Amino acid sequence: MLAREIMTRDVISVTDDASVQDVIRRLAEYRVSGMPVLNRQNRLVGIVTEADVLSHQGDQNAPVTDIMTRRVIAVPDSATTDQIAQILTSHRFKRVPVVDGPYVLGIVSRGDLVRVLASRWTCGVCGAIHLGALPLECDACGAPGTVFGRLLDPRTEISSR
Repeated sequence: MLAREIMTRDVISVTDDASVQDVIRRLAEYRVSGMPVLNRQNRLVGIVTEADVLSHQGDQNAPVTDIMTRRVIAVPDSATTDQIAQILTSHRFKRVPVVDGPYVLGIVSRGDLVRVLASRWTCGVCGAIHLGALPLECDACGAPGTVFGRLLDPRTEISSR
């Protein structure tokens, strides 16, 4: 599977002129643990997380640019779930932005990858159910993986906002 197929498209973000207090409110309001920081042209300039907020020992009126991470690892929408999982685990990240150049298209979290593992695939030929990643072929009837349909609930806590 590809990033474009599993990413959250309605990305909760903050602008680079926001204060740390603005970040704290946004993290709490949307119940996310981190978010991209965008400039006025909607270009990705950093990422800020709960860990950044918790380790910040200064004024909550300080700009987010004082605590955000500027060197962001991001992936294109064509990145595979295996590539994303490798990035998340090797860097101990909880999320990775999906970008087209400097523009954020979406975000993939560890939870999104876990939901892929919990995916249900239905064979379009015989109706058999397969769990996890898209099968190469149906175990029941041998139909190719191209005939499968994916059954996966969207991330309701984000998509219902």
